[in-house]
Amino acid sequence: MIGTTIGGRYCITTRLGQGGFGTTYLAKDTQRPGSPVCVVKHFTPLTTKPEQLEKAQELFEREAGILQKLNHPQIPKLLAFFTENQQFFIVQEFIKGHDLTKELPPTSTNTNISEAFVIKLLKDILEVLEYIHGEGVIHRDLKPSNVMRQEIDNKIVIIDFGIVKPVKPINNQEDDTQIIGNELINQENGNYNPTRIGTKGYAPREQGEGKPEFNSDIFSLGMIVIEALTRMEAKDINNDNNNQEISWRYYSKIKVSDQLADILDKMVKSDHRDRYQTVTEVLTALQKISIISRKSPLLPPKIYHLFLKIAPLGLIVIIGIIVFPNRPISECDGKLATYKNKEHNIEIEYPECWFADETPISVIGIGKIVTFIQPQQKARLIISSSQYSGTLENYGEDQERMIKSNLESSNIIERSSTIIANQTGQKIIVTGKNEQQKIKNMYVMTLRNNQAYLIAYTAPIDDYDKLIKPVEDMIKSLQID
Repeated sequence: MIGTTIGGRYCITTRLGQGGFGTTYLAKDTQRPGSPVCVVKHFTPLTTKPEQLEKAQELFEREAGILQKLNHPQIPKLLAFFTENQQFFIVQEFIKGHDLTKELPPTSTNTNISEAFVIKLLKDILEVLEYIHGEGVIHRDLKPSNVMRQEIDNKIVIIDFGIVKPVKPINNQEDDTQIIGNELINQENGNYNPTRIGTKGYAPREQGEGKPEFNSDIFSLGMIVIEALTRMEAKDINNDNNNQEISWRYYSKIKVSDQLADILDKMVKSDHRDRYQTVTEVLTALQKISIISRKSPLLPPKIYHLFLKIAPLGLIVIIGIIVFPNRPISECDGKLATYKNKEHNIEIEYPECWFADETPISVIGIGKIVTFIQPQQKARLIISSSQYSGTLENYGEDQERMIKSNLESSNIIERSSTIIANQTGQKIIVTGKNEQQKIKNMYVMTLRNNQAYLIAYTAPIDDYDKLIKPVEDMIKSLQID
C-alpha cells in the first residue's frame, strides 16, 4: 500500500499499525493545499459472497455516516469514506499527540498518579463521552490506546470508535455466520445484531453478548482508571468469584477516598442495570467528591488545628516553586542544612533551625513533599508536586478558584508572571482570615513535563515580611532535576 493513491487523492506514506480489524496508515491529501497529513483506515471484508458484500457495504456506509455527523473538537473529524476494489476505507483527521498508554500504568512508569489526577481525567473523558452518547453513538472500544492527549492544548481526544471492526466468525464457521463491520450477519435469516467487539478486560459482559448499552462505555472507562490504580492489566483484574464483580481495591497501589472507590465500583458493575445509567450521573457523583474535598480539613485533625493557630493556609495546597524579592533579613545565624528527595528529584537548602516535616497529607489533590516549619511556628513553607495536564494559565485559574472557595475574606492583591527554575511561572499573593486571624499567603506555580510545582508560603500578616528573606534564600537554592 505504501506509495499507493486511493480515492484519487490520498497518497499512503506510512503504516501505523495492523490488527484484526484492518490496517491504519498515514497519508497525504494531495488535493488540499500543503498536502496535509491524514489517517487512513483500511478494512477488508471477511466474505467474498456478492450478497454479503452488498450488505457489508450498506452497513459500512451507514455507520460511517453516523461518525460523520459527530462534530466535536475532541473527536477526529471524518474526512471521507469510500469503497474501492471491494475494500473499505475511512479517512480521518490526524491528531498529533500521545495516547494514555504513555501516561497510565501499567504501560507507563508514571508514579505520580493521584486521586486529583484520576478525577480530572475521568471528568475530561466523560465530558466528551457525554456529547458522543447525546448523538446516539456508543464508542464500544474505550481503552488507553484509544484516548489521546492532543499536543497543541493537552486536551483529551477520543479516537478509534468501534466501527467496522471485523471479528472472526463464531467457531470459525464462515458458512454459518459472518461478522462484517459492527454487525453480525446471520446468513440464514439476513438479520443482524451488534457485534461482540471490544477489548478483553475493558469490554463488559453485555458487550460480549452482542448487546452493548450506553453504559458499556462507562464500564470501560472505569476499567481504564482501575488499571492505572492497580498497575495491573485490565484483563488480569479478576472478578470476585462470589458475585462476579470486579475486585480491585485490595490491589490498588494508590490510596483513594471511599467516595471515589464507590464511584468506580458502580461504574464497573457486572450487570449494566446496576451501573450509572448515564455519563451525567457519573459527573454529578464526581462533583460531590469535589465539594466534600473543599470542605474537608487540609491536614489530619491534630496537625491541621495546630497549623491554624500558628500559620494557617486556609486553602487547599497544591504544587510548586517561587522567586521572591531580596530582603536583608537572616535566620538561624545564616546556618543552612540541605534537604534532598530522590523520589521527587528535588534538592533545597533551608535554615538549619527550621524543622523539615515529611508527614504525608491524605487529602484529595495534595501531593505534599515536605513542609519547612519556622521555630516559633510563625510561618511554613510547603513544597508539593502533582501531575497536571493543562496549561499554566488554566492551572493558575484553578488555584484562584480554590482560593476564593476556601479562604475566608480572601483578597487577591497580586497576580503576576515570574521565572521559576528557568521555567515560566505564575504568582498569586492573597490576604484573608482564619478564625479572625489575618494571614497572608503566596503561591507561585510552574509546569514541567505535565508536572505542576508550587511552594506555598504562609504566615500571619504581621510576620509575612519579616520572614520573607529566609524563604527567598530557600527558593533560590531549589533544584528540580
